[in-house]
Amino acid sequence: MPSQNSQGFTLLELLLVVALLGILTGIASLQLAPLLQRVAINSGVRQVVADLQLVRMQAIAHNRRLRVTFQPGSDIYLVEKRENGRWQDHRLHSHDRADDESGSISLPTSVVVSAANSRGDVIFVPRGHVDGGMTLTLASPDRRFSKRIVINLAGRVRID
Repeated sequence: MPSQNSQGFTLLELLLVVALLGILTGIASLQLAPLLQRVAINSGVRQVVADLQLVRMQAIAHNRRLRVTFQPGSDIYLVEKRENGRWQDHRLHSHDRADDESGSISLPTSVVVSAANSRGDVIFVPRGHVDGGMTLTLASPDRRFSKRIVINLAGRVRID
């Protein structure tokens, strides 16, 4: 005789599990967006710090002035070299792109320059120090998350 006590899940149990998974997925997705914004900000800060240190080393190695310009509200920055009394685009090898001959470098997606003092320019002189210190702030477009980068007069770069 067949048993009346069959093994398995009822439709109600399956619906309850699917509903709980939906609720947990919704909660996780709410926490994921801020996490991704913080990751993007940290990535942008590390990129800018590495580029500033590279520009400083190139200024020393090539015995020339190099300038990095940040425009608040923008998601790019520009690297230039002083040659024949004029500023000219300077490409960093770490950002070589075959389709772009300019010295402009894009920040990671969802990262913008929210503030920069000293007109947004940091100029490294041949000895490695800068003409004037600078504080730069990178932020998410909604300005909820941000990090500061400080370049002191000696040309040293640090994250605040």
